[in-house]
Amino acid sequence: MAPGNVVLEWNNIYLDLVRKIGGAPGPLSRIGALMHLAMYEAVTRLTATSPYPRHLRDSDIKDPKTNQVVMPGNAVANTTAAYAACHILTKAVEVYVSASKRAQGEVLNPFDPFQVRPGADSSSPALEVHTTDANAQASEAYGKAIAYALLAKYNPAEGLSPAVTLKPDQKGEWRDTGSGPALTPNWGEVDLFLLPPPVQDYLPTVIPNDLNNYEDLLESSMYAMQLAEVKLLGEANSTARTREQTEIAIFWANDLNGTSKPPGQLYTITQTVAQQQGTLVDVQNSSGNPTGNGLLETARLFAMVGTAMVNASIVAWKAKYFWPNKNQPLRLWRPETAIQRANEDGNPSTAADATWQPLSAMLSGMRFSPNFPAYVSGHSTFAAAHAAAMRAFFGRDTIAFTATTEDPHALRDENGIRRTRRFSSFTQAALENGRSRVYLGVHYQFDANGGYEIGTLVGEHTADLFEATVQTPAPSVMA
Repeated sequence: MAPGNVVLEWNNIYLDLVRKIGGAPGPLSRIGALMHLAMYEAVTRLTATSPYPRHLRDSDIKDPKTNQVVMPGNAVANTTAAYAACHILTKAVEVYVSASKRAQGEVLNPFDPFQVRPGADSSSPALEVHTTDANAQASEAYGKAIAYALLAKYNPAEGLSPAVTLKPDQKGEWRDTGSGPALTPNWGEVDLFLLPPPVQDYLPTVIPNDLNNYEDLLESSMYAMQLAEVKLLGEANSTARTREQTEIAIFWANDLNGTSKPPGQLYTITQTVAQQQGTLVDVQNSSGNPTGNGLLETARLFAMVGTAMVNASIVAWKAKYFWPNKNQPLRLWRPETAIQRANEDGNPSTAADATWQPLSAMLSGMRFSPNFPAYVSGHSTFAAAHAAAMRAFFGRDTIAFTATTEDPHALRDENGIRRTRRFSSFTQAALENGRSRVYLGVHYQFDANGGYEIGTLVGEHTADLFEATVQTPAPSVMA
């Protein structure tokens, strides 16, 4: 078995948990990032030749019961990483589900694709140990201590408070379209992972400063053109949208509970590329000397991607609820509202259609728009950050790969199998992901462009944190 497979195995356990519990993309991406950071921290500490930075201090790694610093002893890298992942998932999911239920008033809405699923629990993932008892004990102690050190830094319950003042009577302001109240409005206020504050450094510039208020934006020609495009291409039964555009719209959606959500789709792409590029295996030169550690590189890749994506979620939500600033935020209404109420926007170039609905749909067929402001697109921000991390890790953009989808509405081939899509670069996939939200009828193109802008920036900055440095070898390492 390739050394890096343990990372993929736990990534799959995490994705299964996401499908099971559901919920908001930001907090879910946080759990994935915590898990992969814990695995990376374990592996880079227990690999004597690792040139990569550690993001915890030795003094942070303590027994959660005794508060005593835990040393690695005879811990084994892959087993320690697995224990770290297990303890992160067990605790983080428990805290997240409990906090989400409280934020929802203990009432779970089965029609809301972004709320924790009815019946969601925090069942512990199973852990199969592949080492001796003595090594397993040291590995679990060290892995658990790493997990709890990260949980202490990044509380899974943070940012779930629903308290925020919205003005649904203000033209242009986001309002409930029937898919639930504003979701995780304070998510943009939580700390970025590993990066210094402020999040304010990552606000978008696609909408120019002279239009960053409702009156000027809604009356602008820019807004009128954007609205006309999504009205034409994103309508549920649009005859202008091509078959491929419909396929693209649904392929990238993955909004519904029961899927692994947008970050999960990008993790699956990461798995595909890691396998085809040989990241999981140890590499030797022509003389038989090791030149690459499959476990270390796989752990680093997934930690880089996971951290980039949780940071993308934070900067996207900062823009959604607090752009251009907290005192006068522009929380832009969804196209569904904008088109149905275009007679209120003050723009002579727009026309209202009270019956317009987006292509986006729940399993029942009922149309919906995600329950948070439009600008910027979360999908686009996630995708751009993912692409930036992948480019940084592999050192190039032009790697071809095939991507899959879990969206239940996805188009299928003659055998009933959901269609895949082929891409020639990470950038191509990210741009298509953002564009898909226009075809789905839930975003304007400037939402996608703004998300790509800030997602790329935060992804690049995050990737820099995992680059090689001169480092003191880790103590007490066993092969």
